[in-house]
Amino acid sequence: MNWIPLRERINTLPLVLAGPILRRTDNYSVTVWIALKESRTVTLVILDTNKNALITARQNTTQVGDNLHIVAITAQSNYSVLRDGENYLYNIAFNPGESLNTPGILNSEGSILEIAYPDVHSEYNLPSFALPPNDINDLRIVHGSCRKLHGESLDAMASLDKMIREALAISVEKRPHQLFLTGDQIYVDDVADALLFMLMDAAETLLGWSEPLPGVTNLDELKPGQRNNLATNVAGLTASLDKLNRITDIAKSHLFTFGEFMAMYLFAWSDVLWVNEEDFPQYQDIYSIEATSQDKQKESDFDKEVTYLKEFISTIKQVRRALANIPTYMIFDDHEITDDWNLNMAWCDRVLSKPLGRRIIQNGLLGYSICQAWGNTPLEFSNDKPGAALLSALQTWSKSKGNDPDSETEISKRLGLPTVTEIRKTNPRRLPYFDNSINWNYTVTGPGYEVVFLDTRTLRGFPGEDFDFPELLSDEALEKQLPEISDDNKVTIVISPSPVVGLPFLEGIQKSAKAVAEKLGTAAWGFDPEAWGLQASSFEKFIARLALRTSRQSSRIVMLSGDVHYSFSARLQYSANQPFEFPLPANPQLVIAQFTSSSLRNEKREPGGSYSLHLKGFVPFQLIDYHPKAEILGWSNPEAKKQEVGVVCTYADAFMQCLPLHIEKSPALINIVEERSWFRLPDITKKPEWWYRIDFLPALLENIHYSSNHNSHNTQSIVAPLPRQDRLKPLNQYLSMAKNHHEYKGLWGHGKEVVGVNNLAEITFEFDDTKQIAVQTLWWRLESHEKGKLLEPFPLTRYEVSLSFDDKDCPITDVLREVRMKGK
Repeated sequence: MNWIPLRERINTLPLVLAGPILRRTDNYSVTVWIALKESRTVTLVILDTNKNALITARQNTTQVGDNLHIVAITAQSNYSVLRDGENYLYNIAFNPGESLNTPGILNSEGSILEIAYPDVHSEYNLPSFALPPNDINDLRIVHGSCRKLHGESLDAMASLDKMIREALAISVEKRPHQLFLTGDQIYVDDVADALLFMLMDAAETLLGWSEPLPGVTNLDELKPGQRNNLATNVAGLTASLDKLNRITDIAKSHLFTFGEFMAMYLFAWSDVLWVNEEDFPQYQDIYSIEATSQDKQKESDFDKEVTYLKEFISTIKQVRRALANIPTYMIFDDHEITDDWNLNMAWCDRVLSKPLGRRIIQNGLLGYSICQAWGNTPLEFSNDKPGAALLSALQTWSKSKGNDPDSETEISKRLGLPTVTEIRKTNPRRLPYFDNSINWNYTVTGPGYEVVFLDTRTLRGFPGEDFDFPELLSDEALEKQLPEISDDNKVTIVISPSPVVGLPFLEGIQKSAKAVAEKLGTAAWGFDPEAWGLQASSFEKFIARLALRTSRQSSRIVMLSGDVHYSFSARLQYSANQPFEFPLPANPQLVIAQFTSSSLRNEKREPGGSYSLHLKGFVPFQLIDYHPKAEILGWSNPEAKKQEVGVVCTYADAFMQCLPLHIEKSPALINIVEERSWFRLPDITKKPEWWYRIDFLPALLENIHYSSNHNSHNTQSIVAPLPRQDRLKPLNQYLSMAKNHHEYKGLWGHGKEVVGVNNLAEITFEFDDTKQIAVQTLWWRLESHEKGKLLEPFPLTRYEVSLSFDDKDCPITDVLREVRMKGK
């Protein structure tokens, strides 16, 4: 078969191009996002399971292009009409006589199977959802990040469809309640050439016009595989710069235009715009005759990317159905816009000063606004709010075919895109906050808990030099995004796209890379030096803020993160008598369970990639204690003076020698673990002002008894255990079918520590009078005995993290065992 452009197929496609995706949902309102090929007045009806209508809304679509019309419609009530823990259905109507099961709306047959589960549960013949339950022990949250369309292996997001489907079949009360996508929902900076070819084709038809790009004079440089020069040298983007500051081919098909960004979202969330596998564009369709006859390696790389894209679309129907049946919340990280976005002041200087660079950032934020932010905070896009002004400006700009400078200026204003001059005018230096622009951070509340989504990209602080590590939240942002609260929540869930508690040996590499780069006069772009812990002052202020948000000064935090392409769990417990930069004495207690789930689809099998960590686990620090940990003593030391806080006694040359132990920075920190050994004994005589311990945890080692089943045709589906059900029998059955079952236990046999293959995480809680435990269960796939096949996803790796302040396995008193409180 031959490639057929979208303009020749658009009239044969259904009305709905992507969605419906269930978005922000609570007792008062339900928001659903949907993309259509034609303008409609959309009606949303929320129903109980007896099909009684509870809330109704009607709203016109927003015209994004000639053949692209989008709406995030909210059905809202003035009173609490939806009950915690209850299941509900929804239906959508378009023109009179058009609903979701009308032929031509979702598909030519009028089947609802695209977005619902009537074959599993007859009452659920429409898309459905459940509100979070009153009892936190019944709450089931799902999170994940980093979903690259041409990443390796199968998409872990498809696991969500299995979770929902099996819960509806067994116990509808135990279905997942919320999905948190914590960053990199799309990759715009690392795009397969074949995919860019399809996106460019789709963008032209969907919008009906081609966007004029500043600084682009040679249109051949916009072709797939030809964009590196424009991306790196004209726009100033750093996606293609590797760890040695060399230009690679990563950004060869970087997205540039608004239409390309929009098409990427539609391709990521729906199968409608994709062609059949046999109709994919061929190598000869994309490249010149000279290239097709000369570069065999390029053709081989192209074929590999196409193979991965075809694997992606093999599970996309499952993803689409899942997104229609669970309230979904999203926050950006860098890859929605471009790699290293707002990394440091040097990056802002490099990119925001260039017209093409600014346009790409603006287009990325505009696409994020329409496809992600609108559903997160629908009120921001209503009435006279910044989002409503953005939608109006977008329609004007689109009708002008991208040639109206006034509407473009309005778009930039509402997106809060700063100039380099505006950044440099701030004091202390930071990315400025604009009152008339959209807020990207937001909060969601549930029964007995809150969820805080942090914007760690657009409100950063830039202390020090231009290449110095950034503050992921400036002081101003910290105050705005983590306000004081009086609610007595059992737990606060904080969404930070990158892990707040990162693996120390990897952060050490980033610090070293920056130091080496400075000596060589280059930049460490390829090392992504932007972890929370790299900026000590910002990290300590952030932890103190979490501890002091409530008047009771005792907080249990579950931190959900992604970004790093491997999953792990850690625990941080904090106490203080004078928290950093807090004006009054305080005695807070804080426990953080750091859960990281990454990536949905971006595992790396080459040496040094995420699969290496998957096999090896944590890098051993000591033969008898291979899990990295830290025990930190802190002093504010505001003048950054060198002062003695104790001594370290060491045995050398047959004598015991005691040497002074000094601090000299602000904040001043000592990791007492690094000072301990068989021949070193620290003695701290200056009372620390705050202290905490970090423990990196292995997965739970379960009592498994299985034998490998070598029947190569045994790829049957095993129903996964629901929360609190017995896991051992189905787990043993699953492992017996797996060729690589040994990977489940990990290198040390203590349970998998780091999962470096595609995964999706499930978060549950176990709270009673004797314990407070947060649980992360990672769903991933093992290999079948059938060559080249994977088993279905399964809840394999389980981490249990205590949120108790007096946990016996991680006692906070251990941090102070070398401290003699005789000094001030």
